[in-house]
Amino acid sequence: MTPNQLAEWSRLLFGTLARAGIRDVIISPGSRSTPFAWAALKEASLRCHSIWDERVAGFFALGQARVSGRPSVLLCTSGSAPAHYFPALVEASQAHVPVLVLSADRPLELMHASAPQAIDQLKLFGEVCRGFFELGVPSSEPSALRGLVRQLSHACLLASYPVAGPVHLNARAQKPLEPVAATDAASLALSAEVNRLLERGPVSLSTPEAHTDVTRLVDACARAERGLIVVGPRSVSEPAAATAFAALAVASGFPVLCESPSQLRSRATFGDHERRIDGFDWLLRAPIFSEKNQPDLIVSFGPPPTSGGYERLLARGWGGRRIVVSRFAFPDPHGLAHELTLGDLSRIAQATADGLRAAAKTAQLAAQRETWLATWRTASELALRAVEDELSRPGALSEPQAVREITDALPDNVLLAVGNSLPIREIEAYGRGRRGATRVLCQRGANGIDGLVAGAAGSASVTGDPVLLLLGDVSFLHDLGGLAAARAAKAPLVIVVLDNGGGRIFEQLPVASLLDTEPRAADYWLTPPHADLGQAAGVFGHAYRRVSERAEIRGAIANALATSGTTVLHVVVEPSSARAADERVLTQLAQLLREAAP
Repeated sequence: MTPNQLAEWSRLLFGTLARAGIRDVIISPGSRSTPFAWAALKEASLRCHSIWDERVAGFFALGQARVSGRPSVLLCTSGSAPAHYFPALVEASQAHVPVLVLSADRPLELMHASAPQAIDQLKLFGEVCRGFFELGVPSSEPSALRGLVRQLSHACLLASYPVAGPVHLNARAQKPLEPVAATDAASLALSAEVNRLLERGPVSLSTPEAHTDVTRLVDACARAERGLIVVGPRSVSEPAAATAFAALAVASGFPVLCESPSQLRSRATFGDHERRIDGFDWLLRAPIFSEKNQPDLIVSFGPPPTSGGYERLLARGWGGRRIVVSRFAFPDPHGLAHELTLGDLSRIAQATADGLRAAAKTAQLAAQRETWLATWRTASELALRAVEDELSRPGALSEPQAVREITDALPDNVLLAVGNSLPIREIEAYGRGRRGATRVLCQRGANGIDGLVAGAAGSASVTGDPVLLLLGDVSFLHDLGGLAAARAAKAPLVIVVLDNGGGRIFEQLPVASLLDTEPRAADYWLTPPHADLGQAAGVFGHAYRRVSERAEIRGAIANALATSGTTVLHVVVEPSSARAADERVLTQLAQLLREAAP
């Protein structure tokens, strides 16, 4: 063993990761991780971020990967520290977001001996991770050094291919932990060997682009009279897909149901006749429409959309044949899929469009599809009319009115991060579909409310564009630690907190009927925060503004987006206004549909 063995092992570790394409390392402080943290700081091509809370660090890394498309490295000490990554890794696994965890560990002789911070870290995250690598105790043996490079190359591969997600590396370190300079012959020889391995670089990785046969998909689309194209959330780091999906919509003649996280709502023009149905969730929630207009084919790309109407209809077996197109998983929670087509979604959409253009189509079938499309377009226009009527109501600021003002205030270059529960549903229900380049981030892997602030801060750290996070008051307070990470934001980071008195999503779920009869039980679901958000922002030095008037919102957002650093914009709305607005829109839509019926 050479005196510099741990230091050189650590240098080879982070040098190899850097040469494999890693750019960001999030370091949480600790003693056992000292040699690895020092090596990361000394690697010139790496950007290191200091976040003391591992839970926050985990979501920060996810926010980075959602924008960059490449894994960041999470580094922490031993013991309970890595366990705090678990919520973020669950989200990463479910959402197919790449991330590498490097947990420092005690040497084996300290295990099961009541040594401090010595727990069993082997496969700590279970099946959540795509792979686990026990790197062992550092060694100066050439075979061990080459083995380290091989394991790191393998880990980087597994984080992104074939199914992207988290990978866990466990690295043991013996004291002394601080780096030692090479002075003796053996130490100098070890340094030279590490230099040679770093010059050679990691194992070169090449993942094949498999050809996907879309013959059956083309045939199904060519035969359908009443088809639907459904596009779920897609990563902002994936290649632009607007052209491919627009081509498929035009070639098939089918209506397109896509939400903002699909990255298509603001980017894709679906031919001369608008095929994007912006009001589709309202229509699916209106029995007078959905029961009479069942498709004979649904082609679903990626994860299911957030739409509650779509989910409830599928649960009841709505529609005919269903084909699921997925890059990684099998997104069919209701078990209704007849076929699964695996591959790159954009390429499959384009190949299917090309196949349909070459397929024979009768005049009768074309007319049937035009009628089908016209039915959806006309009904969608009625739904949007009902929405506009609701938004024009006078009185105190409602949650839907606030959401419309917020989304209308966004410039094209802003990265919009949307929280779960009500916000992601409300931007679809009340946000205006518009042309532009707005990218939308969402956390729809595990659909949790945790880590939203940290995730937005992570996204802000790797994009030069402003970031606006829209989330609820409970979600905001659930991630106060994320406000510490947000201090690193250079470009504007605007955190818009919709304060509706907490947990109002439950007013739109079946449990609401119970809460109406037992108001005292409501606090166990609605959980009103009763907190001073201004003081929370002030603890971390962030700008803060409280808004409760509709006319103030756009100006407040414009000012925040023109200010470097983080601003917390506290938008106070009527507590139950979302529930009341939805009920009024659905009532009016039903009436409009009845009046328009032939």
